[in-house]
Amino acid sequence: MKKIVLLTFAVLMTIADCYSFDVKLLASNKESYSRELTKLDLSNANIWSSRHPLKGDLKSKAINVLSSTFNEMERIDTNCELGLVERLNSDAKHEGVIADDSEMAAFVAYLRQQNLIDDILFRLLMDSADVKKDLANLESRGIYRPRNAWTRQNSTTDLKSFYAPFKTWPDDQTTCTLDTYYTISQNIESKNSTDRDIQISKLNYIAFNQGVIDEVTYKKLEILREHNVLGWSIYMKRYVDIINNAKDKLAKNPETTTTSSFSVEYVSRKEKITKRGVLYITYNSTQVMLLSQLLEKTAKRMEAKSSSIHWQYGDDAKDDSEVYILSPLEQYRLAIKMLKHDMAEIMRSDAFKNTGFTYEHIIAAAYETGFVKSAELDHVLKFEDFWNPKVDRRKSYENFAFQVAGSASVFLPPPFNIIAAMGLVISQSVIISKQDSKPDPDDNWNVVI
Repeated sequence: MKKIVLLTFAVLMTIADCYSFDVKLLASNKESYSRELTKLDLSNANIWSSRHPLKGDLKSKAINVLSSTFNEMERIDTNCELGLVERLNSDAKHEGVIADDSEMAAFVAYLRQQNLIDDILFRLLMDSADVKKDLANLESRGIYRPRNAWTRQNSTTDLKSFYAPFKTWPDDQTTCTLDTYYTISQNIESKNSTDRDIQISKLNYIAFNQGVIDEVTYKKLEILREHNVLGWSIYMKRYVDIINNAKDKLAKNPETTTTSSFSVEYVSRKEKITKRGVLYITYNSTQVMLLSQLLEKTAKRMEAKSSSIHWQYGDDAKDDSEVYILSPLEQYRLAIKMLKHDMAEIMRSDAFKNTGFTYEHIIAAAYETGFVKSAELDHVLKFEDFWNPKVDRRKSYENFAFQVAGSASVFLPPPFNIIAAMGLVISQSVIISKQDSKPDPDDNWNVVI
């Protein structure tokens, strides 16, 4: 009997391990300063946490909530944004972290303030929570007839077929609301996103007017449109893919968030999204790993103990030959040419067709996978006065660092293993962009000398 109990316990533990999600993957070890957390968000988080009855246990409870939520999301194999925030809300209530729905925004802000989640997940949770909140309060919403509702553009639309995916509203477990909404939007011919939203608004009204959809469905669809869910930069599927399969996968010692005293107040915020954000928008986990490995190969070539060019004058290996040993500078230059060769080659693959990736994307990918540490990035950015001496070093450094990481702060001391490689890659990216001579996939990529 005892053996049976032990065997059953072992099986249950094995099943549990299959769905064990590493909550540390959500932590912000790439962005020590949040570009998304507003002063109001921060104030709400501080007030909420300072008055919380859990006090010292709040952070550990918050971690438990994240772990429980993402383990459940993995168990049911879904990346539905609204399902995630609903589950997070439920788990937070169960753990006594929030008392009701009104505390959800403060709780999510607290998670970001404590670096338990990064900017990307923070934005996703906040936007999803706003949508979920409006979907739960339909009573006060009215029905509005758009101007020129019936037009030649929508006159031939088969409304029953068009709205068939919403015949039953998605449960955000087996089917996702945002995915379904995206599916029907693909059936609309539009000039741009604004025109698309106008057409959706008209179709929603006509479908309700003709009884194709009921009032509740009409109001819910209008909420999705008003929240511009089709315009969100990043969705859960892409986010989970990258943090599971690429984030810190090349890091020997993953970083922890220990912010330096460098002030971020001087940093320009002209860019709406960081280079890290662009990475998540543009590439999946496989592409991020491939981009990072380009820099990894470049660093190895630069750090090689020696490199040479070998001439063999005859067919037999014993025939006369000549070996030219490259100098360190020649080795560095050839490594950069090889990087350009590798980039042109990978551009020819279907995986990167029409992505138009640049050297900066390679650096951002290497930073995301952990191959490049933040302190290395910090040191490399100081090379900027080498290739752009007319720009004040401090200002240019702040701007570039903020674009890459969302912060100009640093975390750990550098191991100095690939700083030279990074410096040359960054300087090369600027030189090439000025000359308008980026790697061309149509070039003869076998030629590097």
